[in-house]
Parts: sequence; structure tokens; C-alpha cells
Amino acid sequence: MDELQRDALERTILAGVRRGVLKLEEDAALLALCRMLADQMDNEAADNDEGPSTRLSAAYLSALKDLQRALGREKEKSQKGSKLAHLRAVHSVKDAG
Repeated sequence: MDELQRDALERTILAGVRRGVLKLEEDAALLALCRMLADQMDNEAADNDEGPSTRLSAAYLSALKDLQRALGREKEKSQKGSKLAHLRAVHSVKDAG
């Protein structure tokens, strides 16, 4: 069977690295965990007619959520900046009036 999870994971990692939000050194442990779980998911899908266990699927999903948070770093930074700008604008209007 094709290694569907691992291939999809590697594309996700590559996209994050290209955008500059994933750091291979800083995120090494998370990426290693995701890769290990993706390999286990693919192996279970290939070896077992029922597919991966619920426990393995839940662990992989949890790791993917952590990866998504890491991929969202860029968005968090821009939102923090815009919130700060918004607060400054509100306070400057209050001070002027």
C-alpha cells in the first residue's frame, strides 16, 4: 500500500519550512514524532484489514494538531501585531477626546 500518511506529512512539513514557520532544529522532536506516527499509521493500514487502532489514530491526530499550531505561528504573530495596533488606535482616540 502507498505510504499515504507519510507522504502527506512530508508535503505539509515542506510547505511549513518553505513558509519559514517550521524550523527543522527547533521543531525536531515534534517532526520526529509525527513521522514515526505517520509510518505506524501506514504500516497498520497495510498490515491490518481494519486499519490503524483507535489509540494510534488518536495519537497521530494529536500530533498533527500540535503540528498545525506550529504551522500557525506566522498567523499568530500577525494577529498579535494587529491587535496591538488596534489597542493603540483605541487609546489614542480616547486620549485625544
